Amino acid sequence: MHLSLTTIIAAATFIGEVAAHGYVPLLRINGKDISGWDITKDPYATPQPLRVVRGTKLDSGFISDVTSTDITCSIGNQKLPPGPIQATVAAGGTVQVLWNTWPLGHYGPVLNYMAKCPTSDCSTFKGDTGTPWFKIQQDAFVNGVWASDTLAKSNFTYNVHIPSKIAPGSYLLRHENLALHGASNLNGAQFYPVCIQLTVTGGGSLNPSGLGFPGAYKATDPGIHFNVYQSDAVNAAYVPPGGSVYPGLN
Repeated sequence: MHLSLTTIIAAATFIGEVAAHGYVPLLRINGKDISGWDITKDPYATPQPLRVVRGTKLDSGFISDVTSTDITCSIGNQKLPPGPIQATVAAGGTVQVLWNTWPLGHYGPVLNYMAKCPTSDCSTFKGDTGTPWFKIQQDAFVNGVWASDTLAKSNFTYNVHIPSKIAPGSYLLRHENLALHGASNLNGAQFYPVCIQLTVTGGGSLNPSGLGFPGAYKATDPGIHFNVYQSDAVNAAYVPPGGSVYPGLN
């Protein structure tokens, strides 16, 4: 039996859909491990544990509606943490984000944004109104490989570099996998945002902003409504949504 390319792609997409999606149970800063949010244990604990990674619903599913407030930090991110807790990182330093898993073939970019919290306690800040966010880092299609597959082949680890010139203070870091394997269909893109509460030390005087979640993305953006099953040349020209990295951060 001969299968068409369309059938093969559809089958691959289906396999990807039923594969487990990832979450972030662990961070590493300066060689120190910091507990993230473990959906297999933390939602069931009483009292709910304090974590620097914002808690999600009882699964690791994706968000498809870019106008939903879930796009800010995760599914059900309207529920704030039960108390203040933040991880400390120096400006210019690195936050290693360790996913529990990420399936190969969920092709797409890895995008990173920050927003300064209005008070020293980020646990009271939802970040889902106004335009407090700015993009700090992004990786897409490099040397013939999508950033998501690079993450999957790197022990499910991604290094987020904290800008050296931002002002010290409390921030939300919005780390996001954008899976495009179904994005040739409108509203087929899958968003997996994770928010991490940080205290940034040192740094400079920049206080960037300008992006809103929701608001920064539209379903029709060329970086969201995109067919990844094309040539390397087309994929290499891919432009991620959310605009450029904010200038002058480092």
